[in-house]
Amino acid sequence: MALLGFLLTIGILVVIHEFGHYLFARLFKVKVLTFSIGFGPKIISWQGKNNQWKIGAIPLGGYVQMLDEREAPVAPEFKHLAFNNKPPFQKLLIAFAGPLFNILFAFIAYYFIGLYGVYNLKPVISTINPTPLVQNLEKITPNSTIIKIDNQQIDSWSEAEEIFRKDLTRADKINLSLLNESKIYQIQLDFNKYKNNASEYSLTDLGLYPFKYLPIVAYTEPQSAAVKAGLKEGDEILKINGQVISNWFQVSKLIKSSPSEKLIFIVKRNDQEITLSIIPDSVTDEDGQIIGKIGIMPTLDNSLIEKNSFIKHYNPLNSLGYAYTACLNLAYNNIAMLGLMLSGNVSWHNLGGPVSIAKASKVAMHQGIKSFVDFLALISLSLAIMNLLPIPVLDGGHILIYAIEWLTGKPMAVDIQQLLFKFGMIFVLGVTFLALYNDFLKLLNL
Repeated sequence: MALLGFLLTIGILVVIHEFGHYLFARLFKVKVLTFSIGFGPKIISWQGKNNQWKIGAIPLGGYVQMLDEREAPVAPEFKHLAFNNKPPFQKLLIAFAGPLFNILFAFIAYYFIGLYGVYNLKPVISTINPTPLVQNLEKITPNSTIIKIDNQQIDSWSEAEEIFRKDLTRADKINLSLLNESKIYQIQLDFNKYKNNASEYSLTDLGLYPFKYLPIVAYTEPQSAAVKAGLKEGDEILKINGQVISNWFQVSKLIKSSPSEKLIFIVKRNDQEITLSIIPDSVTDEDGQIIGKIGIMPTLDNSLIEKNSFIKHYNPLNSLGYAYTACLNLAYNNIAMLGLMLSGNVSWHNLGGPVSIAKASKVAMHQGIKSFVDFLALISLSLAIMNLLPIPVLDGGHILIYAIEWLTGKPMAVDIQQLLFKFGMIFVLGVTFLALYNDFLKLLNL
């Protein structure tokens, strides 16, 4: 099932991406020689009216080969059909068309998901881990429902977050109307200290969560302190240094406050209690503080999420807004994660390759067609963002080169382009091998 999911995911998204290049090449009258899904030796090929169609043995991408004098001699009567002889703006649009089609696919997918129905979280505060920067947060009772924020009616958690952000940009105090066990109560929150120390405003940043984290390991980062000590996904953390663990925030607090200090974990695995000695790595957080990190993530209480969820159906017009917001948020998250990796705040061991995609696609397929389409949209937009990076060999690198050619009025020297492409290829191969290495470590639980 994982292999089938991977082949379907890569096959569909590569066809969409390469068809963008193909369509714009044909639009600008560039002669297309081959449209290939996959690399390497051909499994099957056939000659169409205008070009060859091919399926390669290595299902890790694809390509559209065009007539180009830089690759092979071109007869004089066909020079006007060669890619290299086209105006810079046409070459730029041909390069951009691949990522563009991936973006359009994601938008269309989210549009129809919006029509079909989207799971929304009710505005229920399931867990509280209050920040000391805001007064009165500790007075909120767990499992309270947010009815109003500054007299504005709240219907979902996402709406609560949106109104909270908008109101906090205009005022230092916010009034919450909350419902708990059929009783309504009011709380005013003072954000003077919080606004001086926060770069982004969100309810979850305050320590108000619509879900519950269980002290059960959902993910272990390859080569992390947790993996080296023998902690595994699925382990339930019972005690740390003799302290009984009842929630995930205790785990997080103990780890962060113990950089390079030995912690004794007692975990439950397959109905057996196991003792592990873990020394958290010392890392620098966003505030410049040295904290401990062992490389694990908690498990969400899915039963609570299901209980506090409802399905919202968008009409044909509103679904456009939903699709736009979904794509925008996903793009922001991808770029933010890339920034965190480049800055060292997130380990490169979190970078996944084909095995990670296969595992995720298997889960999505088991959950149904809607989940699989959602997964395809996510990977499609991620693929577009990756390809738009200004790195030679990737579409973004080509776009940059053609933009320079357009602005300067002359093509970049072939030897300079070849040098840039060599560096780009080394970088891309390096990232690819790192992703494959991470997949290998995950398979062996190292």
